[in-house]
Amino acid sequence: MTLFMRDCKIQFPQMINKSIMLLGLVVLHSTFINGKTTCKWQFVEEWHTQPLSYMVNWTLTENICMDFYGDCWFGDVNTKMNTSGNQVVPQICPLQIQLGDILIISSEPSLESPEINLMNVSEASFIDCLQNTTTEDQLLFGCKLKGMHTVNSQWLSAGTHYFITVTASGPSFCHLGLRLNVTVKEQFCQESLSSEFCSGHGKCLTEVWSKTYSCHCQPPFSGKYCEELDPCSYKPCENNGSCINKRGKLNKQGYECICYPPFTGIHCSEIIGQCRPRICFHGNCGNITASSFICECDEPFSASLG
Repeated sequence: MTLFMRDCKIQFPQMINKSIMLLGLVVLHSTFINGKTTCKWQFVEEWHTQPLSYMVNWTLTENICMDFYGDCWFGDVNTKMNTSGNQVVPQICPLQIQLGDILIISSEPSLESPEINLMNVSEASFIDCLQNTTTEDQLLFGCKLKGMHTVNSQWLSAGTHYFITVTASGPSFCHLGLRLNVTVKEQFCQESLSSEFCSGHGKCLTEVWSKTYSCHCQPPFSGKYCEELDPCSYKPCENNGSCINKRGKLNKQGYECICYPPFTGIHCSEIIGQCRPRICFHGNCGNITASSFICECDEPFSASLG
């Protein structure tokens, strides 16, 4: 396969030098994978309002993960990996960033010959280290990877992106571990651009297995943007009454108390059979026992025993 590297004059070293360099990389890789690298994950991240810069060293000497069931992958994609015969599938530790962040790739000096570049590929091509047939449009950089390069924002839209190493000719370094998947997350923590994050009642967070940032609300608030107040959180029902949230229904106070005998009333604060407000229409109420009362009525109304 022929790759076109725009604005670059490609000069290949002699075959013997390439062979020696490749042998050195294979020995280095074989030595390195004897020790297990554990990717460092922040399991919960809070959205940062200013873009951050991330540096990825494109090298075989560090940050290569081997345990793709734990370190290299999250989600359903690890079920698609070919692990028959205990096949090792190394890669650079995955990166999770947020939309608008800056990604910089720094090349290993020993990898600058032969000339390499990075290509954006599909998930399936990433897993199998396959180069796309449409090459030039998928190259990340117009020139070979040498020194530090900033990845264009077109390759960092929301979603997961898959980058592999390609060479103009010669061996593939992808199978050695020089490939990277980057998950770019967007946030859904504002009703509008001028709104406060999570209505000021929560934090805009993501877990390592999530694809987006979302609101994690502080009680008694709830809702997508923590914009709703749960009236039951104040425990308005007395005497072990059960509170049912009636928000959104025709209920002025937004909740309803389910009372257990002998209690009754809006807040389960009244006793069945005892005096309650306005139980005596034209007179005064007096309790006789725990379950009975009497109305002392005004003239000309008469009383009845409850």
